[in-house]
Amino acid sequence: MVAPTLHLNWHNPVAIRLDPGLLQTLLPLGHFIVLADPQVIDMGTEAVLRQKWGALCVQWVWQREKISSLQAAQSLSEDIWPALRLHPDAALWAIGGGTTLDLAKLLRWRFEVTTVALSSWQNNRFLAPAVRHTLWCSPSTQGTGSEVTPWATVWDLQANPPCKRSWHPEKGGHPDNAWIDPLLSLSCPQQVSRDSGLDALSHALESIWNRHANRLSRPIAVEAARLVMDNLPLLLKDPTNTGLRTRMAHASLLAGLAMSQTQTALAHALSYQLTLEENIPHGEACAVWLPMAMEIAAGRSAQVRHDLESIFRMPIEHCVARMQDWLNTLGVSPRDLRATVAGQHRLDEALMSARGRNFIEDSSL
Repeated sequence: MVAPTLHLNWHNPVAIRLDPGLLQTLLPLGHFIVLADPQVIDMGTEAVLRQKWGALCVQWVWQREKISSLQAAQSLSEDIWPALRLHPDAALWAIGGGTTLDLAKLLRWRFEVTTVALSSWQNNRFLAPAVRHTLWCSPSTQGTGSEVTPWATVWDLQANPPCKRSWHPEKGGHPDNAWIDPLLSLSCPQQVSRDSGLDALSHALESIWNRHANRLSRPIAVEAARLVMDNLPLLLKDPTNTGLRTRMAHASLLAGLAMSQTQTALAHALSYQLTLEENIPHGEACAVWLPMAMEIAAGRSAQVRHDLESIFRMPIEHCVARMQDWLNTLGVSPRDLRATVAGQHRLDEALMSARGRNFIEDSSL
C-alpha cells in the first residue's frame, strides 16, 4: 500500500513575542514612529513610554478613526510619511486594535504622492514606486490576528456602495514583529472584549472548514477555538483577570497564525453586509453565521466533523446546538439563511465571493 503524499505550504515570517507587561519593558533597536489608538494608550502612559524610549521614538501619531478605511489611511499619511522621509530607516509601530494595525499595513508603504497611494490601495497593486518600512504590531484586542497576517482589510467609503477591499502586496505584506502584551487589552470595554474574542473564534473555525486547511494549520485552529470557548465567557465575568487575558491573547495569536495560511471563508463573507447595513460589530457579525456554516461544513467533510468533535468534546450531532447555546449566553443570536428562497440566494452569492470560495468543498461522497 502506497502512503498518501503529504503536501504542505506554510510561510509566516513574523517574529513573535507574547508576554504580559511586554510594552513596559521592551526597548526597540533603531528609530520608530508610533501609530497608537488613544482608547488603548492614555496620555499619561504615552508620557512614560516616550521618556523610556527617548530619541528612538521620533513621532507619535494618534489613530482616532473608528473603522479602517482607505480615506483614514490617506489622512494619516499626511502626518506619518513626512516623518518617515526624514528618518528613512525608521520603523512604524502600530499599537491598537485591528483598525490601527490594518491602517499601519497600508501606511508602511510610503508613496511620494498620496493620490497614487489611494489608487494603489483600491486596486491592490503598486501604481508607482513605494518605500517599504519595517512594521511592528502590538494588538490591544484579542481577536484581530492582523499582527501575523500579510493582508489589510479596509473599507473604501468612496465606493458606491461602500465596500471592503484587501491590500495584499505579493511580497512583504507581513509585519516584521508581533509584540503581544495581553495587558493592553485591559483597557477594552466589555463589548470590545466579547466581539474581539468572537472574531478570534471565527478565524479559528473558518480555518478548519477551509479548502486551504492542512495538517499544520488544523491543530492550531482547533486549539485556538478550544481556548476561546473555554475562556471568553470567564473573561467577560472577570475582565481584570490577567491569566484569562493571556489565554485569550494566546488563542487570538493561534487563530491568526492558522488564518494566515487559509484566509477566512463563509462567515466573514456574510459579515460585511451586517456591519454596513445594521452597524453590527465585526466579531458579532461573523459569529451569528457560525452555527449555519458549521452545519454545512460538517455535512461536507469527515475531517471537519473530526475537528469539531475535538473542539466541543462531544459527538458531531450535538456540536451545532452547543455552538448556538454558547453564543446565546454571550448575547449573540445566530442566523440561518436556508429557510427562504431569498436567504438561500444570498448564501449562494456569498459562497461565490472571494472569501466564500475558501469554504470547504463537498467531499462527503
